[in-house]
Amino acid sequence: MQHMRTKENKTESHRLQVVVSPAIKARIERVARAKRTKTQRVILDALTYYLPLADPNLEAEFAEWDRLSDEALTEFEKGLA
Repeated sequence: MQHMRTKENKTESHRLQVVVSPAIKARIERVARAKRTKTQRVILDALTYYLPLADPNLEAEFAEWDRLSDEALTEFEKGLA
């Protein structure tokens, strides 16, 4: 069996077993029915969305944005005084 290669997935597919609670399973199935797709697609979409958000470097970037935003607000408030 050949594996399709796409821009997003340049490696072959691998089977991974995950255990979820009955509530999570029901939610995945509900979304799959609503989108008229397979549960596997819902799980892959969820992981594709989540994994970049879980990148530790992203947390550091958000912290830096917060710091710069605080500095900008302080400078703005100084200009009002």
